[in-house]
Amino acid sequence: MAASRMAGPYVLTLAPGLCGAVTLLANCEATFNNGLSSGWWSTLGLPISMMLTLFGFVSYRLRQTKALTLSQFLEARYSRNFRFFAGILCWTSGVLNYGVMPMATGRAVICLFGLPHSFTLWSWTIPTFPVVVFIFLAIACTIACVGGQVSIIITGFFQNLFAYTAFLLVAYFMLYKFRWSTLMAGLKVVENPETKSMINPFKAFDADGFNIWYYVILILFNSYCRGCWQGGAGFNAAAKTPHAGVMAGVYARYRSYIVFLVMMLLPLAAYAVFHLPEFADFAAPMQEKLSQVTDVTVRNQMRTPLFVAKILPAGLLGLFIAGIIGSTITGDDSYMHSWGTILVQDVIMPLRKKPFEPRRHLLYLRLGIIGVAIFSFLFSIFFPFKDFINMYFMITGAIYMGGAGAVVIGGLYWKRGSTQAAWTAMILGTIICLGGLLCQSFWNYIAPVLHKFFPDWQYLSEHLDKFPIPSYIITLATMVIAVGSYIAVSLLGPRHVHNMDKLLHRGKYAEADTKEVAAPKFTWKRLIGISPQHTKFEQGLVCLSFTITMTLWVLFVVVTLLAIFTDLLTDDFWCELYFWKSIPLYVVIGTVTTIGLLCGGVKDAFVLIKDLAHTKVNESDDGFVK
Repeated sequence: MAASRMAGPYVLTLAPGLCGAVTLLANCEATFNNGLSSGWWSTLGLPISMMLTLFGFVSYRLRQTKALTLSQFLEARYSRNFRFFAGILCWTSGVLNYGVMPMATGRAVICLFGLPHSFTLWSWTIPTFPVVVFIFLAIACTIACVGGQVSIIITGFFQNLFAYTAFLLVAYFMLYKFRWSTLMAGLKVVENPETKSMINPFKAFDADGFNIWYYVILILFNSYCRGCWQGGAGFNAAAKTPHAGVMAGVYARYRSYIVFLVMMLLPLAAYAVFHLPEFADFAAPMQEKLSQVTDVTVRNQMRTPLFVAKILPAGLLGLFIAGIIGSTITGDDSYMHSWGTILVQDVIMPLRKKPFEPRRHLLYLRLGIIGVAIFSFLFSIFFPFKDFINMYFMITGAIYMGGAGAVVIGGLYWKRGSTQAAWTAMILGTIICLGGLLCQSFWNYIAPVLHKFFPDWQYLSEHLDKFPIPSYIITLATMVIAVGSYIAVSLLGPRHVHNMDKLLHRGKYAEADTKEVAAPKFTWKRLIGISPQHTKFEQGLVCLSFTITMTLWVLFVVVTLLAIFTDLLTDDFWCELYFWKSIPLYVVIGTVTTIGLLCGGVKDAFVLIKDLAHTKVNESDDGFVK
């Protein structure tokens, strides 16, 4: 379940999925609909995200608890019944969230390969989509079942090692193929340029879904739910030490540059090709294919994959597809492993008075993984998906994380947090978020019924086609109510003081393999998260990350103030700013990072294999809280 807690920081950085098919579609969908304008506001949260990573907020203490799953920590901190309840919510939220991933993978792969929508086998006509989804799920399920988190880390590392190189080459090709001025000219083609812009963020407040409020709430949500999401639960518990887990997060910030570059260039180039007259002949065959797709959501998702399949030359297209497939499989087997094992660990085990015998335990874990694969296969085929992918991820994740954020942060950092408060926050968060998801998914059935009883309600009449409350507003309401209820019940209910030293294995509860580090005196380094555990090299990486992040954030503040108080910032200025803010930085750091992470990752991978061959298996470390 956790690779015997032997994984080093480099392999933990590269092993998780980098950019699977669903990530490609989700980011391209957002950029294609809103350009670069609304994304400007995501820079607002850079210092917050950076500081949380550098200080290991939640992740460090969660690793200190030595819990295999988050819900095991919840039992140790609150109660076994609460673990059972949280485990059900976590599993439900997770499988619903994961359910659209194979769906997106099937659509993307069909487009990238140019596969027909159906094929004939003997006398039967078989649709291609379910076959593609089944193949991907079968491969990922096999990897997860054969060796658990060990096989996921090793195969994921080597798959992403290849994918990382392919994405870097694709980024170079796109920069060679398209001038920045061409990409920006494409973004200037909008229906109402006087009131809407895909370049100027101050003309994008009403952007379709991804406006300033979406990004502000997303920043809050990511900070609030840090460490709560269990899609990579095995990775969360696999670090050799809490410090190794923190450094994996630091390295991941560098790893993300090349992914950001590819995710930006592909949809920008696709938008230019679909909208500029000089590319009309090139775009015509793709437009014809898209016109045959009746579902608007599917049509919007397929634009960029169709473009990629046509623009990349033979060889490079193969590399890119192989990279996407490898990263997709890594994401799939990681999610299957997480949700399958959580079902056993946090739903079934809390009902027992004693742990499973190891062989039977492994059998049930594998059956749980297979069950998730079957569910996601059926979900991908039958679920009527109508929302943006990122919006769907946010609201399905909030079914669990809307309440879990308050419960986890309060449980790790506040000794007064009570079990009653945890129950209250989790229940209220789930009710609000799940209700919003149901309204979104079945609004076509709910709206006519409401309209029948309230025919004069003008607001309802204007929103009969789509649920009027966006996912991010529902998510914000969930967070506010969960935090407020957790604090109120803890303070007003029965007084509770938890033994935090015992929970975190420190002080007199420290174990033999837990290295106690004396708290250092206050220095400027502590302000950016540097501790005595950091080597000189690690300190340099932390300082560089801090410098880059703060420079970008200061630039954001200065430019935003100029835009508010002056009329000096034209669309041409924004175009130049986006270039110098992203392309040189992403290309240079992305290239250097690729080389560094590959070298460090290869070393970590072979050290992991060597350590696993000599480690002594601790069968009592099975997630059962005694």
